[in-house]
Amino acid sequence: MFLTLLLALFAAGMFGGVSASILKRRGAKTSWLCLGGTFAGGAFLASAFFELIPEAVCDLGWPKASLLGGGLILLLAWLDRRAHHPHAEIHGHHPHGGSAASAWVLGGMLGLHSLLEGLALGSIRAAAVQQALGLAILLHKATDTFALAVTMGRQGVSTGGMLAVTVLLSLATPAGAWMASLSNFSSTHFLHGALSAATAGTFLYLAYSDLLVPELREREGRFWKVASALAGFVLIAIFARGHAH
Repeated sequence: MFLTLLLALFAAGMFGGVSASILKRRGAKTSWLCLGGTFAGGAFLASAFFELIPEAVCDLGWPKASLLGGGLILLLAWLDRRAHHPHAEIHGHHPHGGSAASAWVLGGMLGLHSLLEGLALGSIRAAAVQQALGLAILLHKATDTFALAVTMGRQGVSTGGMLAVTVLLSLATPAGAWMASLSNFSSTHFLHGALSAATAGTFLYLAYSDLLVPELREREGRFWKVASALAGFVLIAIFARGHAH
């Protein structure tokens, strides 16, 4: 089941990147990507609140966990200011065309996020929680590669370059999950706590700045986006609390 999930994550990433040019050229609607994103946003919030933050605090204490998670949030915010926002790419909001470097900054930010979410996924031992979080990651994986491919295409990157970066980004989450599954992070409290705090910070930042707030500001489809976010949050909360008990 775990290997199937990893293959599905890779396939979703490849689908988003490869289909980006086709969707844009045909003017196809990408609202399904938005719903997948808000579902993931809700799931990420629940994962942070019910799984990752409690584990980080248990292993590191509040000061260290807050410092590490908060520091990563600031780092992601700094990187985000230097790249096109994924949400903007999905909706075609790309003022001034962006700089040539912004696609690579966006790629680095999404790559870091993908690796951390993979490490978090692989380090979770409860099968039900792992599968629910895997579903949330799966539903927004195409959004990441779609946004990056669109950004690179607008900045004149070759098709070969776009495909190569899409493959790397698609591999980041499965690779992180695979590495975490081979390592017993729970036996080393500091490493386990640091991973939990870093991933919690990543999830909180991405949920707020990318997956929820930008989408919910728009009137179109707001009801379904809220419903999707709540569904993601409740699903993870139920599994996480069930595992706690």
